[in-house]
Amino acid sequence: MTDKELIDRLSKIGYTKSWLDYDVLTIEYLNEQVKTFDNSNDQNKEHYRMNAFRHYLSLKNNLSDIEFDNYLELIFKDNDALMAGTAMADLFNKVNLTDFQFEKLSKSIRHFGHWTEKVITRQTLLRKLKTNNLTDELFKECIKNGDSVIHEYMLDLADFNQLQELVIFGKNKKIRNIATEKLNKLTKQQNSRLH
Repeated sequence: MTDKELIDRLSKIGYTKSWLDYDVLTIEYLNEQVKTFDNSNDQNKEHYRMNAFRHYLSLKNNLSDIEFDNYLELIFKDNDALMAGTAMADLFNKVNLTDFQFEKLSKSIRHFGHWTEKVITRQTLLRKLKTNNLTDELFKECIKNGDSVIHEYMLDLADFNQLQELVIFGKNKKIRNIATEKLNKLTKQQNSRLH
């Protein structure tokens, strides 16, 4: 393939040469996408770029700081803000971030608007829940600021008293019901030990 053919293929889907330089996109994957694009009713180029971002992350458990910075650079240079914001949010869920990367991502994603505050809050609380014990202080913070994803995550970590609070303050009926079931099970276990 000549340089001109490569540039034509890249621009067809809205890629720059940096995508290849940073190894976020391979020539093989580009060729697959161009073939699909040419034979598909889906002519939304941002869908293909989103798929490339997700494909790249699916091959990684974590990113070096250079890979992380390159990924962010591609996001900020993309002309589709909605897709770019989603690709950035994917970093929280699809790779293990270092503390430095987590902080940088939390600051950078704010660029995409107010909706990111909920994402940052959820991810910050999830990170605390995964790395710390569910202390009463952390539990209160999660009850106050957490969404249904956080409350559901706490169900398997909560002690008897915390489950009692989730029965009342759980974000949705499903969470309150599961907390009730868990409490009933714990109560039966305690009663059977007493007899």
